[in-house]
Amino acid sequence: MTRARGCPICGSAERRVLFTQQFAAVESATPVTGYEVVVCGRCGGGYADGIPEQAEFDAYYRAMSKYEYHQRDGAESEFDTRRMAVIADIIAPVVPDTGARILDVGCATGRLLANLRERGFPNVEGADPSPACAAAAARLYDIRVHTLTLEELGRRPERYDLVILVGVLEHLRDLGESFAHLRRILNPGGLLYVEVPDATAFADWSNAPYQDFSTEHINFFAPLSLDNLMRVHGFTRVFSQQNHREQSWKTVMSNVSAAYRMDDATDVGGLVYDADTERGLVRYIESCRAEDARLRERIEAIVLRGEPILVWGVGTHTTRLLATSRLADANIAGFIESNARYHGKQLHGRPILAPEALAGRREPVLVSSRVFQHEIALQIRNTLRCTNELILLYDV
Repeated sequence: MTRARGCPICGSAERRVLFTQQFAAVESATPVTGYEVVVCGRCGGGYADGIPEQAEFDAYYRAMSKYEYHQRDGAESEFDTRRMAVIADIIAPVVPDTGARILDVGCATGRLLANLRERGFPNVEGADPSPACAAAAARLYDIRVHTLTLEELGRRPERYDLVILVGVLEHLRDLGESFAHLRRILNPGGLLYVEVPDATAFADWSNAPYQDFSTEHINFFAPLSLDNLMRVHGFTRVFSQQNHREQSWKTVMSNVSAAYRMDDATDVGGLVYDADTERGLVRYIESCRAEDARLRERIEAIVLRGEPILVWGVGTHTTRLLATSRLADANIAGFIESNARYHGKQLHGRPILAPEALAGRREPVLVSSRVFQHEIALQIRNTLRCTNELILLYDV
């Protein structure tokens, strides 16, 4: 069930709608089927409005996490491996004491914590709502990971000197409650290291149209809006930088990487209006239009062929196309998905199958992803040894 949402930074209900996003629903596995992308009229922060309560998102991440990397037996991709090493190199100089207690919230399989341990920080722990992530972290890196939400962490007596939130804040509906929990688990004067996608640079790197408005990303930050959020909750910036890193084959992700120190006082009155987020989001929306039109034409041609196809992928890319293009009119025999948690469910009334189900089938496979198009094609050809025709949507 959805409800109106005040600005997650300042709480204001004054807003401007920039875009409306839509998704088809995977059976018992889609946290949101659409939302409005808005900016706050008071502070300029960007966020998704008309979304479910935090508890529904928590249940989704616990039950449907995609961060266990089933197709690689829990191991990260080469791109994630490099990315985590870079992040560890950013964090290490900021932490003055190698004996610091470090907690990575939303740690997935624990690679970042393993990197920090290699750099001389032995007291590392993780937290992730997915039990499979915790099991993978123990198996791969001997890292202890608590299967807990941020709210549940806030009820425990343990305190930490550094809490890491890499790719987390953009997923949280109730940021006020989240920061109340963060303040409980940090020691006085403790550090918070944060990375979020940089909304000012969405348009600067090629991706699938509107992919940054995903089923999971519900807050959109520029450096200034991130500073505003931290100021409201009593955190003072130590450093902040904008950067970009490879996310997958020929796909780049822009980030705001920053560290903040927890202070005693909050500063609700000290907000500086952020015009950068709206400019960045508007520029991104405009930049997606031509590619989205090309994609619709490509889907139209697939529909007109009329032959049965299999669609690989059931994430944001596919569910958006089912809701906004003629993909729903294609002769789809089924969907294929690497994440085992989706197997046996349905999307658009069609079964979601494991990759191994492709063996012996002859339908062409529509690879419905830009970020992972190259990896999926290699999996089909080199791992599964299947010769099905591949329908690729992107020239990458």
